[in-house]
Amino acid sequence: MTVPYLKGEPLELSWKSAWCEHSARTIPQLFRTQAEQLGDTTLYHVKQNGVYHPISWRTVRDDVWALSAGLIRRGIQPGDRVAILAENSYAWVVTDLAILHAGAISVTLHFPLTPSQVQEQLHDSEAIAIFVSNATQAQKVDQVRAQLPALKHFFSFEPISGWVPIRQLQEEGRQLLLDKPNLVDETAESLTWDSIAILIYTSGTTGDSKGVMLSHGNLLSSVYAAIHVLPPSDRHCVMLNFLPLSHIYARTCDYLVALALGVELAFAESIDTLRADLQAVRPHAINGVPRFYEKVRERVLEVTQSKPFLRMLGKFARKKGLQRAFGGRLIWAVSGGAALDPQVAEFYWEHGVELYQGYGLTEASPVIASNRPGSNRIGTVGVAFPGVEVRIAEDGEILARGPNIMKGYWRKPEATAEAIDPDGWLHTGDVGEIVDGRYLRITDRKKDLFVLAGGKNIAPFAIETALVRNAYIEQAVVHGDKKKFVSALIVPDFYALENWAHHQGITFATHEDLINHPEVYAWMEKQVQESLRGFASYEQVKRFLLLSEPFTFEAGDVTITLKMRRARIIERYRDRLDALYES
Repeated sequence: MTVPYLKGEPLELSWKSAWCEHSARTIPQLFRTQAEQLGDTTLYHVKQNGVYHPISWRTVRDDVWALSAGLIRRGIQPGDRVAILAENSYAWVVTDLAILHAGAISVTLHFPLTPSQVQEQLHDSEAIAIFVSNATQAQKVDQVRAQLPALKHFFSFEPISGWVPIRQLQEEGRQLLLDKPNLVDETAESLTWDSIAILIYTSGTTGDSKGVMLSHGNLLSSVYAAIHVLPPSDRHCVMLNFLPLSHIYARTCDYLVALALGVELAFAESIDTLRADLQAVRPHAINGVPRFYEKVRERVLEVTQSKPFLRMLGKFARKKGLQRAFGGRLIWAVSGGAALDPQVAEFYWEHGVELYQGYGLTEASPVIASNRPGSNRIGTVGVAFPGVEVRIAEDGEILARGPNIMKGYWRKPEATAEAIDPDGWLHTGDVGEIVDGRYLRITDRKKDLFVLAGGKNIAPFAIETALVRNAYIEQAVVHGDKKKFVSALIVPDFYALENWAHHQGITFATHEDLINHPEVYAWMEKQVQESLRGFASYEQVKRFLLLSEPFTFEAGDVTITLKMRRARIIERYRDRLDALYES
């Protein structure tokens, strides 16, 4: 029997364009080479007082070297762990590069973490220093300082009482460089392809926190693969970053890819200003998550259907509206982090935007497979990335192997052995299949599959995906392991549902009032039935609960990448779900 298997094209660990070339083996080597070649040209666009300002490669290099020298002066040694707890900013990337140039390991904490989560990850990594962005993040650390004996140095992007400001640290570094101008270069030269570069903690859908160790080689293998798959049109290509840099997707595909390509990267001020930032930056390329592309599509449809004239223009108006939403210069976009609804992908392609879906994990630095120009099949996550092998195990689990696969989990040898088998295959935990001999399709999470009392196998991902395509359903989690039928927890799209209720003359004061109204439940029941029309009878959601509050990261319901923590959610609503089967 032939084992389902894919193999990406050979990985080229070098790059040459009209404006730069390199074959780096560490991130500091990549940055130094690019800074020498590109000098006074623009690397970053940073928003200050509502206006974007360019920052050159030379300026970034000077800031990075000063900060790195400051860290070395403070006693940071190669291999030490230095943490960053901050929102995206110019200071974030300068700090990360400075840590790496000092030979240290960058521990990037997700900025929405709670104090207890911050304490857990700082304690596990034994970080000896931390950078925070502001007083809000500093307070999280201050609350748990006493429980972190290894943590000795406290640095901040903004002036905060009890913390050393980054500018002071940089000034200390500049003074040191006057006496030792080659200090940073010499320190960075001790690094190799296999040196650990970063620790990223991934809690996954089960909540067990693990530090993923990624080497310079792991990251660069993904970077070199990515820049060959989606090369820029010219030197002045502008990318826009809005996804968290603490997550591997944006770190690799925005921050590091921009360094390797020698193109320009702008930072969105915040998620709240993203619409305005898109208009100001007018990016040629962007990385996003499915929900972002869904929201843009919904907005375009809402606007183009709001006026008779626009409705009459039809596809022309939608195409213009979609381009305008991204600033008018967008060439391609990539979706990752979760499943992209095929209907959303089709909308973008039909209206002139090349939207490519990819797939990966933090443990794979992150990309395993991706659609690309010339090889795009909607409904799949594309072909194997250069240098990556993909295999489907007998139980349907997706396995991956390549130079991008992590070194292991920090100080968790048993978890590492469970994730990576003796032959080097990473067990992703995802279930999938190979389509047409070359495209990978994800069908579910292995741990999420369940069996009804009657013996029927249920893949919840497909059911939930169909449900959330409905305009009236924002989130859905299905349930039914060892039960007689499938049930669900449903969070309505309250914007759509409230509009419908107003048109029906239904009065309500709160979301709780709304979902408890019998006409509303009947309407939502109709939406559920219509959404699952193509499913087998045993896959139908027979009963469901409407929830007044969404599943959130803060409540522990979803991961930082918005994946549902199914077991935790089911346990939280266990009594109410059980009641559905009793009545």
